[in-house]
Amino acid sequence: MAYSAVSVANSIIKLANEKGVNDLTPMKLQKLMYFTQFFYLKNFHELLINDNFVRWKFGPVIPSIYYQLKVYGANRINSYIRQLSPNNEAIVYMMADDDYRGQAVLNKVFEKLGSLDAIQLSALTHRNTSSWSKNQTLDTVITVQEMQQSEI
Repeated sequence: MAYSAVSVANSIIKLANEKGVNDLTPMKLQKLMYFTQFFYLKNFHELLINDNFVRWKFGPVIPSIYYQLKVYGANRINSYIRQLSPNNEAIVYMMADDDYRGQAVLNKVFEKLGSLDAIQLSALTHRNTSSWSKNQTLDTVITVQEMQQSEI
């Protein structure tokens, strides 16, 4: 089951808060989202996030998340992304708590990469074996096929 980018972003914000990660900036969040998508795709051969990552200068980005969190700049994210429901209620969407595969991948990404800062994570996305480096043209979509054929 693929989730909206907002649902995964909020689940990462929640996990960062639970684990005491105090440097979750928009850039770090984007890279953790990318690695979550990458590892989920590699392990289960399907997408966790139903949105595209685009090649930007500092690595993969989901533009809609960038614009929703732009207000933070390089500062720590201190609240969830809220979206309006059809009834004009502010709702915080998240991944399902009982999605054991999705939650396990999120936890594994945090275990392996959560202590790295945004610049270190960006450097990982720029390795010559990564899907970001498969095409050096900025503002192009990173395809599922490119992700499947790449390594970290």
